[in-house]
Amino acid sequence: MNIVVLIKQVPAVSDIQIDSQNHNLVRVGAPTMLNPVDKNAIEAAIAIKEAQGGTVTLVSMGTAMASEALREGVSMGADGGVLLSDERMAGSDTLATGKILALAIKKLAPVDLVLTGKQSADGDTGQIPPAIAEHLGFSLITYAESLTAEDGVIRASRKNHGGMETVETKLPAVCSVMETMNVPRSPSIRNKMKAKKAVFDVWRLEDIGLDPSESGSAGSATDVTELFAPEKHAVGIMIDGNTTEEAVQKLMADMAAKKLI
Repeated sequence: MNIVVLIKQVPAVSDIQIDSQNHNLVRVGAPTMLNPVDKNAIEAAIAIKEAQGGTVTLVSMGTAMASEALREGVSMGADGGVLLSDERMAGSDTLATGKILALAIKKLAPVDLVLTGKQSADGDTGQIPPAIAEHLGFSLITYAESLTAEDGVIRASRKNHGGMETVETKLPAVCSVMETMNVPRSPSIRNKMKAKKAVFDVWRLEDIGLDPSESGSAGSATDVTELFAPEKHAVGIMIDGNTTEEAVQKLMADMAAKKLI
């Protein structure tokens, strides 16, 4: 089974900077990390590969820094990866991004299963999985809590209106997963060495056959007029104590020091 996992490099801090001109996040120079729930998607892909055989290929769209996310995925057990990196992709909304990723997946054909995290920590829209499924003509399962694949069919369970439902569909398919699906494995020494030496193909718009007018701001259906960080609220404190009485005494002492009592 040939599995593609879409992953994303996201800001590793909550205090991010915003470009006042184009209203995009300032990613250059900011600390980054692999989108947390993408690790669950990688783990799910590797588990299916171990049971069914096949390959796990990672695909990420971003700057050269996104290659570090690919290396992290390979260190977990993925076979390799492709980086979509082109300055003309900058500013793409979910419509343009979905088109770019779908064309990359088509180039990797035949693909049986596309796995993603439920959403990225920066965009937080959850729109990419259905967009890709629509472009590829694949079936779609979202927010999966468990996932199995057998005889050309995938089965997943997910929460729905306070209960759990089990759904299944024939391959090829796109499936987004929850962080509660599994516990991502720790990289082995062997895979760490493999990831360190890994060389990733870098594809530009010409490589996937997309006209520049369909990428970036030019190919986006939305126009961001304003973007701002959420308002910060006061953070509480945790009072510890070996007994309830000790904790109460500490709380009273803290309140007295702040002249609240």
